[in-house]
Amino acid sequence: MQTEIRISAPCRIAGLMSALILSACGGGGVDGQEIGKAYADGLTEGVACAFANCKESPDLALSDISAKFYVTQKDGLVQVSASLGQSANLVTTVRPAGADKITATVNGQNLNLADDSKGLRLHYSGQMNENSAQPVVTVSFQRGNDSYPATVTLQPEFSLTSPASPLNLPRGAGVMTVQFNRSLSGTVSAAFNASCQRTDNTSFTASSSIPYSVVSDTYQVSTAELDKALTILSRAANNQKPDTPLVTTCILDFSWNNEVTGIVSNALNRYSNIYGTRSVTHRVNYDATK
Repeated sequence: MQTEIRISAPCRIAGLMSALILSACGGGGVDGQEIGKAYADGLTEGVACAFANCKESPDLALSDISAKFYVTQKDGLVQVSASLGQSANLVTTVRPAGADKITATVNGQNLNLADDSKGLRLHYSGQMNENSAQPVVTVSFQRGNDSYPATVTLQPEFSLTSPASPLNLPRGAGVMTVQFNRSLSGTVSAAFNASCQRTDNTSFTASSSIPYSVVSDTYQVSTAELDKALTILSRAANNQKPDTPLVTTCILDFSWNNEVTGIVSNALNRYSNIYGTRSVTHRVNYDATK
């Protein structure tokens, strides 16, 4: 028997409301793409904008518009995603309108960004084939004939030199040590997708970030921390029942993400950012019984 969290339209609405409440208390904001998904499940535009607190960009001064731009490259494909907000207000989504729009270039070549939020104008994305080692990507908020750019240069690709994938990792190992082929500047984060079995032969799938420590240019994940995270995820997938059976084994697909920040036009709000991210993945066969 496999447990998996599936979010229906009504539950997604409730989740968005919770996210809004958390945002008001200083937590993470509601992503325009997530509201677009909920809209696709049956929300009207008016209801969706009640959650996103939509504002039209021409109604705001440039200094009040905060841009969030994300850039990745994998297998020769550059992916750009973009959304707008109002200053540091996490519960407001700004929608380009009138003479305002979002444009992008990759190494000077124009990249079309399309609305991927079901016509709500909450989130835009585009991709382009580009094999250069360090593409320079500029995403701009354009008002009439004037552009206000944000530019990032992606770091070179990096790869895993150890451990071999897949890795057989018993809980008793103490740590999983990861090493890359180059030093990583910027921000490094680790996460995993898990497919796990419990002692009663039930199963669940889940995802989580995971903390790590850096020791002599290696990245180390504690198996105790990993086991703790898997136990929390298992209980969450089992309606938080305190008698949830213990996790025995998991297939873990780890992702290591290296993020750098670029430079944004100072005409836009100071909370604007553009991020460039590289990622590598590897598989771990985790055994909590050994």
